[in-house]
Amino acid sequence: MKPTEEHKDKGETQVHYETPEQKVQNTHSVQLWREYFSERFETFERRKLQTVSFRDLADGKDTSYTFVHIYRDYYPALLNAGQFFDEDIALLYKYHVQIETLLRLFSFEAQYGVATYMQSNFDATVEKLCDQMYITLKQIDSKKLLNENKKLVEESLRNFQSLYEIPPKWGHLLFYLFQISWSLLYIEQAWVSKYEKQLLEEKESGKTSQMLELALVHFAFASGNEELAFKRLTQCEKKVDMVHYLVWMKLLVDKQEWDRLLLWLLDLKPYFLEGVGTYYYHSDSREFFHEYLSYFWKYAQHTGDEDQYEEMLIEFLPITFYEYGEYLMVIGEHERWVELQVIMGYSPELIQRKDLKEVVSFQKESALPIYHQAIDRLINERTRKSYQSAIKHLKTLRTLYFDLGEEERFSQYINQIATVYGRLRAFQEELRKGKFIS
Repeated sequence: MKPTEEHKDKGETQVHYETPEQKVQNTHSVQLWREYFSERFETFERRKLQTVSFRDLADGKDTSYTFVHIYRDYYPALLNAGQFFDEDIALLYKYHVQIETLLRLFSFEAQYGVATYMQSNFDATVEKLCDQMYITLKQIDSKKLLNENKKLVEESLRNFQSLYEIPPKWGHLLFYLFQISWSLLYIEQAWVSKYEKQLLEEKESGKTSQMLELALVHFAFASGNEELAFKRLTQCEKKVDMVHYLVWMKLLVDKQEWDRLLLWLLDLKPYFLEGVGTYYYHSDSREFFHEYLSYFWKYAQHTGDEDQYEEMLIEFLPITFYEYGEYLMVIGEHERWVELQVIMGYSPELIQRKDLKEVVSFQKESALPIYHQAIDRLINERTRKSYQSAIKHLKTLRTLYFDLGEEERFSQYINQIATVYGRLRAFQEELRKGKFIS
């Protein structure tokens, strides 16, 4: 069904749509999309509120209308309504549906509140939606969209400003959306320069806020000027949340800008070194650090510059023990891998069986120190159970020595420990049971 047209006296054309959905079917107008969103929401909310009292809604007692319905009913309905011949415009429409849904969620929270027992669900829904926005933006061919529909993208940018309605407590989320949108969609350098200039003028006039400072950092990032970005970061009055740093690095990984990524990785290294002490006490610190490690590993994989990665792993020991061990196995440095296990005091029981098996299959002699150390430690625990465990390792060690044709060395080792620990009767008994001494 096609829209009909009526001509006004002034020569303007008024379009009438036979169905509301036609406003968002192959239309290149964010304004029309938003009009449809509002119409659809009025109908959606009116139906939901027909049987709900305001008190029950505010108290969270009525489940016929909650924020969940906005995400599960209203959001998919808008997505399904949009039909476009151009895939990038379809994705841009999807992005604005997501902005609309996010704002409706926050509006619901402000108007009706969210019951305490539902708050974690609400937070998870918001974060999930923001993750979906990132995916949508990554799928858009922004250069093509700008070349073919620049005015539409400009209109999109104006609508993006509506996100500043997000409540202050979600400020970190607002800047996240700012980062991804200005990096993946609004990539016109003239726009970056224009808005950056505007913010600098506001700052010079005395206006200050963390959002303003962070936006200036991001515009330096968007221009590829790392030196200026780092300088502005040091000038921020408040400490910049680590999550924002990680988003910048994630964007560089997605764009495969490896040289720039290394600059950010190295700039952040001192920060993480200072925070090593909090690693074991704060889950956020661990999560951020391991994301940082993953970006460093991706850098090494794609550039072949493994020296920087290994240096970082060594600097952050012992918390990078597993990553460093895995790295040494990947590059086939079995002797250094064994040294790492010995330095960290890891016994065979704590080492992944497949790794130890690989080392033994390639370099049996390299694995000997692991067993020697474990045996000494177990004997010095001075319990019958520890002695029995030591005997098990002695049996493995005997096999390794014999496979190497070093029976005499093993005999000398047995004589040595039997003499050194000669006063430990229980241990001597276990040695006899294992047929190591007579």
